[in-house]
Amino acid sequence: MSIATLESEHAVGTKRHGSVIQPDLYEAREEKPFSKTVVELGDLARSWNLERIEELARGGRRAVWGGYAWDSPLLRATDTIGASIMELWRKDSKRSEQIAESELQIPGEFCSMIKVMAGRWVLKKEDPIKRVLGFSSGCEPIGMVLEHARSAGYEVYTIEGATAFKVDERPDSTVKFLANELRKASIWLQGKPVDEDRLSEEISIKNDALRKVAHILDLRLKRPFDIGSLPVMWLLGGTSSYFGDYKKFINIVDRLTAELEEAVKTPETRPYLPLILAGGPPGGLSFFQLLEKANAVILGLVLLGTSLYREDIPPLESLAHYLFDSQLRGELGEATGASALLRRRGIEALIEKTGAKGLISSAVTACPYASLVQQLERSYFRKQGFPIVALEHSVHNEPATEEQTMKIKAFLEQLGATV
Repeated sequence: MSIATLESEHAVGTKRHGSVIQPDLYEAREEKPFSKTVVELGDLARSWNLERIEELARGGRRAVWGGYAWDSPLLRATDTIGASIMELWRKDSKRSEQIAESELQIPGEFCSMIKVMAGRWVLKKEDPIKRVLGFSSGCEPIGMVLEHARSAGYEVYTIEGATAFKVDERPDSTVKFLANELRKASIWLQGKPVDEDRLSEEISIKNDALRKVAHILDLRLKRPFDIGSLPVMWLLGGTSSYFGDYKKFINIVDRLTAELEEAVKTPETRPYLPLILAGGPPGGLSFFQLLEKANAVILGLVLLGTSLYREDIPPLESLAHYLFDSQLRGELGEATGASALLRRRGIEALIEKTGAKGLISSAVTACPYASLVQQLERSYFRKQGFPIVALEHSVHNEPATEEQTMKIKAFLEQLGATV
């Protein structure tokens, strides 16, 4: 069965930032899961939250804000916990936004993500995580937020950025520059350069997890109702953190794989509408519920990818190549300077692979990067004759608005779904 019927009626939006899934989605429980393994996956995901990370930090574990996605092997190799930036708006987001507007004088019309990040770091005076790992190729407002974090007493280290927006054009000097920046970041993280043998091992471990999750996603194409969008997000997010327990995460992934391999022996006969989601679900749980009622299934997610790291080159250079490749795919969003123009290449690949009939492009209101990406996608795919609907949302934990609901329903009806 699908997993959209959830215990909480309180909906939540997600946004790509360093490709991490908003933790509030982990709090949702399914009513009729495909298997107990899916329940275990959700329980494990929910257990790895800010409160748990703060507890570990108070106990002496090294922890930083950031470093949760493409750079996760580096943090693991330096025994550092990366706390998702998205945790900054999991709680008190409205209050944080008010502080940003009143005390920091950020205009009310500005991006809610930026306001909440800035206000949250001012608000949280007794934060056990007092270090922030940034990346300078992100959007300019994020750089502004990092300066506010410094003024609020945080120690901020910014990796000097580099970009690769031209296909097949990547000088060795650029790769080596970023690799050296990552080496310097490892010194900031642990007081000495990273052990490259350990880093190579962490890259290999993550590649293994990525392969396993990619296989599950392929199996899901044959049985789209068995695993819903939320568990897919858990699986993708888990390839970076393993939710604090690598062995348990991989055990769950292996058991879920075995169950799906058995399930696909019986082909799916129910009709369904395959879709691609680029960005986070506006209105979170209520968004998924709208789709499920129309038998619409998200088979392609432009979030964390399942691409592999190279293991035939030095590990720091491998991380650099991975970042550049992700920028060209548009996978990592504004946090690491992903190409707004080239994200469509990844979407087109997903359309071909999944047979999707429509694209939902979602963006945080007033985010300069997301707005540009969305406009480029809207223009491009409409010229191609491929159905697309553009939606906007805030980062707050709010249900889908009436306007969002009407647009989603109209889009599904356009594609022939019964809403």
